[in-house]
Amino acid sequence: MASDCIDALIFDLDGVITQTRATHKKAWEELFNGFLKSRDGQDPVKPVDYSRYIDGKPRYEGVKSFLASRDISLPFGGLDDPPGDETVCALGNKKNEIFNKIVKEEGVKIYQNAVEKIRQWRKEGYKTAIVSSSKNCKMIIEKAGIDDLFDVRVDGAVSEDRGLRGKPDPDIFVEAALELKACPAKSIVFEDAISGVQAGAAGFFGLVVGVARYDNEQELLDHGADMAITDFKDFSLNEDETILSYFKASKPLVFSEESRFFDEVAGKTPAFFLDYDGTLTPIVQRPEDAEISNEMRETLKQLAARYTVAVVTGRDLDDVKDFIQLDEIIYSGSHGFVISGPDDLYKEHEKGGEIVELMDKVEKELHGLFDGKAEGVQIDRKRYAIAIHYRNAPEKDVPYVFEVVDKMLDQFDGLKTGEGKMVVELKPDIDWHKGKAVLWILEALGLDQKKDVIPVFIGDDVTDEDAFKALQGKGIGILVENRGQKTAAKYSLKDVYQVRRLFEKFIHESQ
Repeated sequence: MASDCIDALIFDLDGVITQTRATHKKAWEELFNGFLKSRDGQDPVKPVDYSRYIDGKPRYEGVKSFLASRDISLPFGGLDDPPGDETVCALGNKKNEIFNKIVKEEGVKIYQNAVEKIRQWRKEGYKTAIVSSSKNCKMIIEKAGIDDLFDVRVDGAVSEDRGLRGKPDPDIFVEAALELKACPAKSIVFEDAISGVQAGAAGFFGLVVGVARYDNEQELLDHGADMAITDFKDFSLNEDETILSYFKASKPLVFSEESRFFDEVAGKTPAFFLDYDGTLTPIVQRPEDAEISNEMRETLKQLAARYTVAVVTGRDLDDVKDFIQLDEIIYSGSHGFVISGPDDLYKEHEKGGEIVELMDKVEKELHGLFDGKAEGVQIDRKRYAIAIHYRNAPEKDVPYVFEVVDKMLDQFDGLKTGEGKMVVELKPDIDWHKGKAVLWILEALGLDQKKDVIPVFIGDDVTDEDAFKALQGKGIGILVENRGQKTAAKYSLKDVYQVRRLFEKFIHESQ
């Protein structure tokens, strides 16, 4: 049962359980249309960009956000301002008045499948909480007859009383988890708003489910959701291994209560060694599309201004340099066969020429065996290795990929294979790998002699295990997207988002 590894289920209200999102949107449009009509030269709301400026935010923050989008400035006022147009609070209170009028006239509609699932999960022993930025949450769930479905309620009124920040800050979700005596890393958040999935991710919850009621699955995934559903009938806690995999990490998550990572690095200076694909950028269908985000690039730049940063990847050196475009970091390409960095740091394996000649021959053979014979298979020639990607190949063609690989091993001396996520590599059978590259960089920079320096390697793939092993007793390995697989890493991070949050924490603490 999933209940053995999941502490709690935490639900947003509007758009997830009740259909009051449409009611809120209607109230906001009535409010702002009346307000803008009273101001010379202001266009009416057609319609209000609810998702961008308002959805999921506390009421007064929603007012401020929308007004800023129209370059309108009003004094904040006081929370007890009478409903009107003179202050932010007056407008927010007027919106509440309009909302209550609509609810009284039209009632509260629920998403029946969501309510049925929650009742089922309650019977199975799951603890549940309802969270909302709205101060009307208690009234809404009582009017809908679903107040018995939740052990804990953290809403706008509770937030105001306790000084909790609104979404996209994670305060209300974390507060709900604390009241349930649940660990966020072992809890699930269900959210339909961009600011809400951002809050779930920022709170380091084990699984953030975007509830895409408005054909916005990709938008929710882009802003922090781990997965997206359009209906609760599609979400099976006890049957879907993908869901359960988020709670089967074989190593402690860095940001979980059981982690000792920050204690281990306290008082020391970390040197960061990073894989690229799956660590600095999400895994994509085509390797040439794995572009690093501007946010991650800027974070790396700030990190490198304070600490040693090296990217150690199976990609070609020039390839990863073109993606990252930062001169202040060290690059180790082709699993460490070539390394370059600031201050003329450089190393190329002494057998580089022989390896290139061998790979030229292998590449020619591979094209003859694959071209037109295995749809979706992609041959990715690197200087010192050849990756054969089969992520986009039909399942029936995958055995043929490995048949060809075995044929290459028989035909050419001096080759070995390495496997990753939907990829198999042919590379030189030489005792050199990411782990040895990391140790060489540490020695070349003199960091191996500094007792206050602690190397930290972060990676997501099988090829990163060599680095994890090389740093045992010397540093710390962190596996990204740990799904219970055997690893020499000591800790784990859930995704690329958490990798960046870790960097941001070190940047902030070094200031």
